Amino acid sequence: MNMRKRFGLVLILIGLMAFLPGLIPGQSGGDVEVKASISADKIGTDDVLVYTFTLKGIANPQQPDVSHFKDFKVRGPSYRTEFVEVNGVFTSSVNYMFYLTPLKTGKLTIPSVTYKHEGKEYRTQSFTVEVVRGSLAPSQPRRTRPRNWPFDRDEDDLFDPLKRERRRQEIDVKVLPFVSKKNVVKGEQVMYSVRLYTRNRVQGPRPVSNPSIPGFWQEWYPAPKVFEQETKIINGKEYTIAEILKVALFPTKSGDITIPSIKFEMGLADADPFSFFSTTRPLYRSTPELTVNVSPLPPGAQGLPVGQFRLNVTTNKNQVNVNDILTFEIRITGKGNVKTVNVPGIKDSIYYKIYPAKISRDFNFQKDSLTGFVESEVPVSFKKTGLISFSPLEFKYFDPETSKVVTLTSQPVTINVTGQKEKDGSALTIPKTEIIKTGEDIDFIKAGKVYNQDENFYNHKYFIVILLVPFLLNLLLLLKVFVFDRFISQSTLLKQKKLINQTIKNLRDTRDYGDISPVLENYLKGKTGLGLSEINNHTISELLGKYGVHERDIDAFIRIKSQSESSRFSPDKASSKELKNDIKRLLEIIKRIDSKIK
Repeated sequence: MNMRKRFGLVLILIGLMAFLPGLIPGQSGGDVEVKASISADKIGTDDVLVYTFTLKGIANPQQPDVSHFKDFKVRGPSYRTEFVEVNGVFTSSVNYMFYLTPLKTGKLTIPSVTYKHEGKEYRTQSFTVEVVRGSLAPSQPRRTRPRNWPFDRDEDDLFDPLKRERRRQEIDVKVLPFVSKKNVVKGEQVMYSVRLYTRNRVQGPRPVSNPSIPGFWQEWYPAPKVFEQETKIINGKEYTIAEILKVALFPTKSGDITIPSIKFEMGLADADPFSFFSTTRPLYRSTPELTVNVSPLPPGAQGLPVGQFRLNVTTNKNQVNVNDILTFEIRITGKGNVKTVNVPGIKDSIYYKIYPAKISRDFNFQKDSLTGFVESEVPVSFKKTGLISFSPLEFKYFDPETSKVVTLTSQPVTINVTGQKEKDGSALTIPKTEIIKTGEDIDFIKAGKVYNQDENFYNHKYFIVILLVPFLLNLLLLLKVFVFDRFISQSTLLKQKKLINQTIKNLRDTRDYGDISPVLENYLKGKTGLGLSEINNHTISELLGKYGVHERDIDAFIRIKSQSESSRFSPDKASSKELKNDIKRLLEIIKRIDSKIK
């Protein structure tokens, strides 16, 4: 059979598969059969168990209810319909595949599922699955597609499920933890990060277990919108590496402190040559535990900040009037936990008075370490004039690099205070030249000329109109603040209208395919009240189906969102034409979804 005939046969087979459901009568061609199966009876916490629910001989079956699977996190389902012809009679079989992730270790039970059809009740068997830590999934060898596929393959190989399974990609994804130091002293900064090593296309890695680390003061780095990637050859294999989590840790106790395992969820893009669309399935990976040895501080360093710091003391003036306020700025910067640093203070004197300080702190999230500053602004007023000196300020800290206590001393400050002190009761913050003397206005009136008051503008009727204008403006402002802002603008209908308009605007302004997913997540968050961590393909499918959104719209919505997430790690970027077409289709879907969800 030549290549053209084979190609024609392939097209005929595809056409038959597309139109076959419409040609087969909607009746069962045999007895009703309901059964279930699982892909393995022993898995790891990082593995996904496939639970297959099979319905045979039922026309237009309903999705089974597996909400009582309490020991597993359930994703899906995906489904596949098969038709079998025996002696001229067609029998339909529908397989619903649920993807189960274990929530704990041990022997877990998958309970039986009850299915009702035409007044009869069918029940599947229950299963017991042994769950251990880690992963038991074997790596599968990569199979390359033949050069002239599908024309030089046997026709019966085209839809062979066993051969399709063997063609699935090898899964090589790891999450590995790193610490900057494993031996530190109490209070010393330790940088902890998690890096993703992958040879597959993955999307949206995020922690699903509690990332809190007991025994440490923690300052978490903000999650980047786009992960920085690099490529390395490791043991002859090329990996894409991305840092997906980072935190600065400061041990609060001594001894061996264990950083627990953190579990991550991500989407794995399947490399299926028979799929017309990009599909993803959940993948879980956990970091191994790490132990950090923390030594106590030496006796002379107890209670001191740990790190490397600098002290800077300045004033806003070198010469002031005795009635003015002077501001001291005391700033400590460096590498360490600035949130626990106490700024040295200035004490009152017979020459000046110290007021409460304004203190501010902030961190700088550097790539290799966490730095920051603490700043104190101290107001000072003076009681006397002349040259007034302030003693140097002293700040101590422990440097773990040199294992020594370091003392920082500022330069002495001398201020030239001039002028004459006002009487008690005068404002200290207002210079004498700006104080109005009482009696001056009275003397002026007594010596001045008195004019005719009838000609003044405030006696004209236009003056009343001018007064009414600000009154009406204030009235409108009050109506806006107390009526519109409190009641009308807070109405659910107006909020939803603003949400859909903003979503449409953001989608039209999108220039990168990877920016579509955050826009859709923010829309679903505002529309449904779900948190970002709750928004996934399974939740979206369930939620939109509940509100009666058409299945075609749900599939397209999830497909575009998944492709947007995977494009962050994919070297292949969508063309501008593909982006424009998908956004155009997405705008139509969003409008239909918005009309369903009230």
